[in-house]
Amino acid sequence: MSFGRRILFVVLIVTLGLSLTACQEKNESPKDNIFPIFGGVGMDDSPIIAKVGERVITQQDLDLRFDELVPKAQKDFQGDEGKQLLLKSMIDDMILVEGAIAKKLSDRQDVARSLITHRRVDILSAMRNIGIPEDNAPTEDDFQAFFKNNRLEFMQEGMVRARHVECETVERAMEAYKLLEADHSAFNFMKVASEYSTNTKTLANEAEVGWYTKTGIVGPIRNSKSFIGATFDLEIGLHRPVQVGDLWHVVEILDRQPARPMTYTESRDLVKTAMLPAFYDGKIKDYVLEARKNQTIELFGKYQPGKGLDPDALMQRAALVVEPGIKLDYYRLIYTDFPESERADDALFMCALVCMDTWQDRRMAQRYLDLLLEEFPDSDLHEDAVFLKENLYKPGGLNPSSIEELRK
Repeated sequence: MSFGRRILFVVLIVTLGLSLTACQEKNESPKDNIFPIFGGVGMDDSPIIAKVGERVITQQDLDLRFDELVPKAQKDFQGDEGKQLLLKSMIDDMILVEGAIAKKLSDRQDVARSLITHRRVDILSAMRNIGIPEDNAPTEDDFQAFFKNNRLEFMQEGMVRARHVECETVERAMEAYKLLEADHSAFNFMKVASEYSTNTKTLANEAEVGWYTKTGIVGPIRNSKSFIGATFDLEIGLHRPVQVGDLWHVVEILDRQPARPMTYTESRDLVKTAMLPAFYDGKIKDYVLEARKNQTIELFGKYQPGKGLDPDALMQRAALVVEPGIKLDYYRLIYTDFPESERADDALFMCALVCMDTWQDRRMAQRYLDLLLEEFPDSDLHEDAVFLKENLYKPGGLNPSSIEELRK
């Protein structure tokens, strides 16, 4: 954390008067009743290691300050010497914070505004990353359902295993190829490779380049992407020299494994990585939609429904927006702020299409379709919404150009 942000964070605590019931008395000052500058919010019985005026710094304060550092910065403060340097930095920070308090910098408009912004950002982040996730952890059934409904996304790529002789000229490569053409047994292949190949890495592995996929890399080979492009689709067996960059390769394809669907056990980590961002984003949106029902929300002036911009204008704006997240926000704005308009059901339907087309997020698409069917049973889009919902998890359910196309 930079010097400026450290001061803002501390002054934020002073200005907003955060209530910490387990406040550490060791860092409180009778003259200004400021909350702790360092440390945590629990009891601290660790030894005092420094005093700055009426304030103290404990061993726990130092340890927690070290933990706050990013791993790269922690390297600079390793060992006893590093801790001594970090303690000096903490003392300097404490002096600067006292100076900021004396100057009443928190009363300045620019500082106060920054403090409010940082507090809002931190609390929102806590709700998004802690508050909602801790009450909505996905179950194993959620992961398995995601895997089942997105089966085609979890495939084991086809793989090829090969060995080669790498030569600097086509003439040398052709000589090696002719020596192998009649006999490319493992023994003879290695004998020829030992004489002709310039690749010491693969020679150490009996001239094998190993298994590789069409989208991967082959570590021991220069220009491996070009090598894969030139060799991946070759049939099993020995092949005439192929040029890759400024080198020539005599390649023998030893084995091939076709692409296949992965099992759930094989792909669970991939499933988790693919599912969680949209899963928690959906939980956040669900929380907000549900919480709105329990809040009294009123709009005034030009923001009141029927005044200023109308749903048609918002629909037009949404259609022109390129960023899908903002497009989705405009459609959701129509539903939340103009629920009685004729465009509210259209907006929910468009939300579902954006989720499908952009993120392939069937779960959130289904959420918007459910809202449409539940709250607008007489909508002209009712039949299309039912059909789309029933076909969400079919291979053709994503990215249809129209409902008519999906029906076909």
